[in-house]
Amino acid sequence: MANETKLEEQYRTAAKKSADAVLREYQSQKEGLSAEERQKRLEQYGENLLSIDRKRSWYYFFLKSFLDEFIIVLMVLGIISVAMDDVLGGTIIFILAFISAMMRFVQDYNSYKSAEKLKEMVHNTVAVKVNGKETEIAAEGIVPGDIEVLGGGSIISGDLYLLESRDLFLSQSMFTGETVPVEKTAGIDERDTSCASLNNICLAGAAVVSGTGLGIVIKTGRNTYLGHISTAVSQKPEPTNFDKGLAKVTRILMTYMIVVVIFVLLINGLIKHDWLQALMFSISVAVGITPGMLPMIVNGTLAKGAQFLAKKKTIVRNMSAIQNLGAMDVLCTDKTGTLTMDNIVLQRYIGADGRESKVVVNYAYLNSYYSTGVKNTIDRAIISYGDEHHISKELDAYQKIDEIPYDYERRRMSIILKNTKQQHVLITKGALESILPICTQANIEGKHYKINEVNLEEIKAQADRLNREGMHIIAVCAKRGFFDTGTFGIQDEAEMVFLGMIAFLDPPKPDVSDAISDLYKAGVDVKVISGDAPLVVEHICQQVGLRNLTMIDGDGIEKLSDDELSKTVETTSIYARVAPMQKQRIVKALKANGHVVGYMGDGVNDAPSLRVADVGISVDTATDVAKASSSIILLKKSLSVILDGVYEGRRIYGNIIKYMKMALSSNFGNVFSVLVASIFLPFLPMLPVQMLIQNLVYDFTQIAIPWDNVDPEFLKVPHKWDTRSLSSFMNTMGLVSSCFDILTFYVLWFVMGFNSVSLQAYFQTGWFIEGLISQVLIVQFIRTSKIPFIQSHCDFRLGAASAFGVIAALTIPYAFHSLTDFHFVIMPNIYFLYLIGIVLLYALAIQLTKKWYIRRFKMWL
Repeated sequence: MANETKLEEQYRTAAKKSADAVLREYQSQKEGLSAEERQKRLEQYGENLLSIDRKRSWYYFFLKSFLDEFIIVLMVLGIISVAMDDVLGGTIIFILAFISAMMRFVQDYNSYKSAEKLKEMVHNTVAVKVNGKETEIAAEGIVPGDIEVLGGGSIISGDLYLLESRDLFLSQSMFTGETVPVEKTAGIDERDTSCASLNNICLAGAAVVSGTGLGIVIKTGRNTYLGHISTAVSQKPEPTNFDKGLAKVTRILMTYMIVVVIFVLLINGLIKHDWLQALMFSISVAVGITPGMLPMIVNGTLAKGAQFLAKKKTIVRNMSAIQNLGAMDVLCTDKTGTLTMDNIVLQRYIGADGRESKVVVNYAYLNSYYSTGVKNTIDRAIISYGDEHHISKELDAYQKIDEIPYDYERRRMSIILKNTKQQHVLITKGALESILPICTQANIEGKHYKINEVNLEEIKAQADRLNREGMHIIAVCAKRGFFDTGTFGIQDEAEMVFLGMIAFLDPPKPDVSDAISDLYKAGVDVKVISGDAPLVVEHICQQVGLRNLTMIDGDGIEKLSDDELSKTVETTSIYARVAPMQKQRIVKALKANGHVVGYMGDGVNDAPSLRVADVGISVDTATDVAKASSSIILLKKSLSVILDGVYEGRRIYGNIIKYMKMALSSNFGNVFSVLVASIFLPFLPMLPVQMLIQNLVYDFTQIAIPWDNVDPEFLKVPHKWDTRSLSSFMNTMGLVSSCFDILTFYVLWFVMGFNSVSLQAYFQTGWFIEGLISQVLIVQFIRTSKIPFIQSHCDFRLGAASAFGVIAALTIPYAFHSLTDFHFVIMPNIYFLYLIGIVLLYALAIQLTKKWYIRRFKMWL
């Protein structure tokens, strides 16, 4: 508490100083530091990072791979076995643990190296002044004394003292919890308030919503306010449904293992009166039901998915987001750059009389050229047209005085210039419905008419006609000759002269129709959320093949209660003229209705929605705040890439869930068989060392599961992470497995006569072979809802692993029968005929049970 108070006092002290005093303190100036001085300070203060991002060596991942709960359990069981003089059994358990840990080590380390390469592709940048020139540098290169230039869309990279500001509004929700933007102003602030509330202090991590500013960096890295919070509090991301599901399964399996081990120990100890052997056997059972491959399977599938998407130029910032992509059933996307080419071209410029007017485009050029902050696509199109048509020569006649930045409430921005006659000229451009209300006159061929003398309905009708052709419309107005009051604001946007409109065209991408159609086929509903005019959005959506053209605009959304919006989002697919918080409301409403929502956006206005979506998707050219809010970043803005991610997410889910169902059903069947055998047999159905070898081979056959194929039918629909089906699956398939174990017991005991203690080695070897083959077989049958080998083919690596398991089951008894520690014997030939019959019956029973299960529960995996 004392440290926090001291930190707050440092900011209050800085806020009470004048701008000149702060500049002197940090030996800086408004023109910025020199490149040489910046380099010296970078060496002195270090990089602008909240934590020291140390390069991880291979041994970090090697040690970390042994810290999984299941691997720790195996290690403990191995230590207990060695302590009981069962060195062979302990060695096998250690080998099991080592294989699982090594597989995880290889996957994690390779994923880390891939992620490090991908990090080099994406950098957050910040504008600073160096030697008087505005320069873009990497955010981590900021140093105390830098002069940071602020504009809409940027994230503040270091704690700043404001030197200049113009209608500067920041989002500080990460510090205050309030979603409403806060205005920041330059000048001394002598209030004794919190650092986030100080007018002239901007904290690192806050996002610029609108306006412009200039600030001197006073703290960087871990010395910032955000750095102190990060150091004091261990910030962990909120667990996804995927993380929660895995944690739940882990708890269930751990509890299940403890209960079963105690039960097996008591039954064998009480019936056979050999507590030492009973303990060793129960340890072997514990090893058998411990899914040691689970961490490898989960990490392996996620890592493989991330590597697959990396080849598609997609950076995964949160691994769990891949699985969430597979579960996504609604994708909300913006229009520009996703549905369209993101290559807006100026098509027409029209005066208030409906005829071509160069005055409109000339004034629009001045407005776009002199605006600061992030240049949007409209500004870039106007400037490009102006440069091509030599409008830039108009710049010599004007000097910029000030600007009134754009915001999402006004939907317009203004520039104040001074011409050669020393007259002030205010030029405003924005949405037509935002421009007309502030105009009192209209310019027609150089003459000014009262606005009510102009046919406004015809102007609006012409805008609608252009909108229906897919053109985006902005309006331009201006006024001149007013007095300089020293400060300009939105109150000056009044009594303007309407000049006309400019029309832009951004045609749809040629492949977007196919991508949307494929998303529909994949069970993903597409909703378009745009700030553009309703008619423009509707026209584009119709062109690209959106199924549902039901539309609502921002005004309509504003009138709806949360309950009404909840119903509306189910029937509406087009949202036009929506504000940032309205976008967020739409996403929240969809999530509240039970949908898994993906949101694709790249602007400041998309950040709130990107944060609350299940999957936030942005592009590397997006604003810093949008990228920081996203879990997946595309290096190419394309719906086709998202479709690849959807299928990969579903494949990942399929392979993880199939392993879980294999492990649970196999373990349940084995445990039930062991319990039955322990009650009725005068000896153990399988010796501990044999059971451990069986587990070792079986675990090895599952190494290839992350590479397995998934049936095309499984990929067609979204799959939410749900562990409720595991119980019914375990009980059903485990019971079938156990029935054939008991059938094997019957054949070995009654048919083949291995029914005495002296012949127990034959009984144990016989069940070892049958048990291992049946476990390997169940991998092939569970991996698909179809008939394996005939209707569905596994990946060749999994096929080779399964073949290895069968061969190992048949050859291990021969290879080790001469070693007394293993207690294997060579089975008579007649046994293999019975084995073939049992295995064929088992395969038939599994397939028939599978069909019944699918009819009963309407699902398989």
